[in-house]
Amino acid sequence: MATAKLKKARLSPIRSQRGFTFNEVLIAIALIVIGILGFSLNTAGVIRGNQVSSSVTIATNLAQEKLEELTAQTTFTNVTDASDANNPITATGARDGRFTRTWTIKDSSVGSGLKEISVTVSSTEYLFSRDVVLATLVFTG
Repeated sequence: MATAKLKKARLSPIRSQRGFTFNEVLIAIALIVIGILGFSLNTAGVIRGNQVSSSVTIATNLAQEKLEELTAQTTFTNVTDASDANNPITATGARDGRFTRTWTIKDSSVGSGLKEISVTVSSTEYLFSRDVVLATLVFTG
């Protein structure tokens, strides 16, 4: 009788097998790959955003530096589109960089005795395609 049960157990389909089918493994791998691709695309966008942010910060600092230099003058003569002799400049103001800095000093339309000073910094790199413009008014007496 024990042999009959043993034979019956061997012939019956095994219902207690554990594990994953090949299709389940393929679906799991596909989901993991889609998740990793999404993460990598997001990371590439963040890196590009950081590069643009860095360029905007450098351009703003260069414009602020020149604006402070120009407002510290005691006399102001009208100038149109003046530029650095080192153009294009680096982040530190040295020559052969990727930034171009120009400035304009003109009489203000707001009132007499005021000069409007504006500094424009642009970049030659493909990610940073906009200009940073800082302007101020200076009372000349």
